[in-house]
Amino acid sequence: DFSNDAKGALLLEPTRSNVITYSNDFSQSAWNKSGTSVVSGFTSPYKTENAFKLVESSANQAHTITSSTGAVISGATTTKSIIVKPNGRRWILLLDINKPGSRAWFDLELGVVGSLQPNAISSKIEKLSNGYFRCSSTSAVGGTSSTLRMDIVQGNNITTGYQGDGTSGVYIYGAQLEQGSYATSYIPTQGSAVTRVADVCNNAGNDQVINSTEGVLYAQISTFSTSGSAGLIS
Repeated sequence: DFSNDAKGALLLEPTRSNVITYSNDFSQSAWNKSGTSVVSGFTSPYKTENAFKLVESSANQAHTITSSTGAVISGATTTKSIIVKPNGRRWILLLDINKPGSRAWFDLELGVVGSLQPNAISSKIEKLSNGYFRCSSTSAVGGTSSTLRMDIVQGNNITTGYQGDGTSGVYIYGAQLEQGSYATSYIPTQGSAVTRVADVCNNAGNDQVINSTEGVLYAQISTFSTSGSAGLIS
């Protein structure tokens, strides 16, 4: 992981599950579009042609997309995340529809976090390639379930709908809803929740076999492809 260190650092993540059943197929009925529509076939941050364009309608209303409800433990914290790029609109907000006061705003042009409501514990925006940002927000679970909703909005701290133009919106990719206090690496899903096992680092050697002048380090890293299948890189 080179996000905070030019020299890189070993990224070891805990077990997490993405409970959104179609993490990157926003055309599925598992995603409820209100005042919006989706178009497929756009370039993702990973140079694949499987991002979607979320287009606002021309109606005067809220312009939203909402995931189907995911089952989580009551009282736990959950983190919502989605990868987004501006396309005529620069502001979005994330919220859990089952947890009032959990809204978090994001500016997709400046790449900064906006306002945060009291029940949104924390939020983060991370710059990716090709003009995309990964936006994430953490809140306590409302009741026994948690649901990701994203709104296209006209500015910071604005919750009301507006008159859309029928063409503007944002590009979206890789939605995730997981139990935990921060977002982990994206876990692709295609019809059901997917769990990633915890990363483990062992057999690193000792000063008898690896020292300041010689030694060999062998690394085997589990990876996810854009199709959701696991693989190995040696």
